[in-house]
Amino acid sequence: MSKKDNKDLVTGGFLSFSLMAQEIIAIMFAFYSYRQGEMGLATFYLAIAGVLIVAMGIFYIFEHHSLARLLLATTLFVGFFFLLVGASDPTSLMWCLTIVPVLVGAFGHRQSLTMLIALFTASTWILCGGTMPFPVPEYSDILVVRFLSSYAIIAAFAIAMDNSRFDSLSKYQDLSSRVDEITHQDVLTQLPNRHSMEGHLALKYQQYRLVNEPFSILLADLDNFKFINDRYGHDVGDEILYAIGQMLQEPLRDEDIVARWGGNEFMVLLPTANSEAAVNIAERLRTKATEIEMQAQGDRLRISLSVGVASIDKCTGVDDLMSTAENGLYQAKHMGRDMVVVG
Repeated sequence: MSKKDNKDLVTGGFLSFSLMAQEIIAIMFAFYSYRQGEMGLATFYLAIAGVLIVAMGIFYIFEHHSLARLLLATTLFVGFFFLLVGASDPTSLMWCLTIVPVLVGAFGHRQSLTMLIALFTASTWILCGGTMPFPVPEYSDILVVRFLSSYAIIAAFAIAMDNSRFDSLSKYQDLSSRVDEITHQDVLTQLPNRHSMEGHLALKYQQYRLVNEPFSILLADLDNFKFINDRYGHDVGDEILYAIGQMLQEPLRDEDIVARWGGNEFMVLLPTANSEAAVNIAERLRTKATEIEMQAQGDRLRISLSVGVASIDKCTGVDDLMSTAENGLYQAKHMGRDMVVVG
């Protein structure tokens, strides 16, 4: 998952929280204004609550996050400036401060930073008596200082917390990706492992049952590997396994999949290949294995593969397919090694 996807996941989750939180805040301020006898402000807060309900419907029912986010931002901006130029009481300015963390969490870093700077600049201009085309309430100096300083502090903390939250999610996603990679990849050869190949086989068999397009597998085993390990050491054996894994991938098509099946065995999945095509590919791979040049302790190592071939059109399922390939490999081993046998 990319960092952009991570950020979309974070802002999407916070958008849901923001819509509900602002809905509750707007209703609370409406109730407070009603208790204070300020029916105009109470009506205004209820209008904001109504728009937020529409945004919540867009978010939860239609799952249109971008439109819900736009509606939320528009509502907050309109409310912010309406209260700033239409009311001079501290309570209204408190509501203006509640939108700061919402903008930071519901939007990307650059977007939210741009909006916060724009709001802070406009607020400073309005509160400090800048020229406006309409009359603006006069705010006391202490109220202006408290509001602007509170705005700056909340914005700074919100941005810091948002970055920390995003970094934590990014680290979690990176770790999750690494765990997934380890789960599906063989560490030594860097090929898919048995677990991964079993998933590919199951998926390919499902496709085969739908469209009846044949596919084949090759089960290749490195000959005399135990002797090589015992005589030259496991480091040499590991080098050979890695070299075989790289060699098996080179002559194949992009759609073919090579995996380390276990120990010194490799499996090759050949989508769309029938038995005859699979045998030809297996022979080509067997020949290339003999061309690998490796030396250990002054000896030139002779590398060869025994290969069992199986095609799905001659089997009753995935288990039968693998059993057939294993039978072909068993026969190749007992007939002298370094050969290809159809199971």
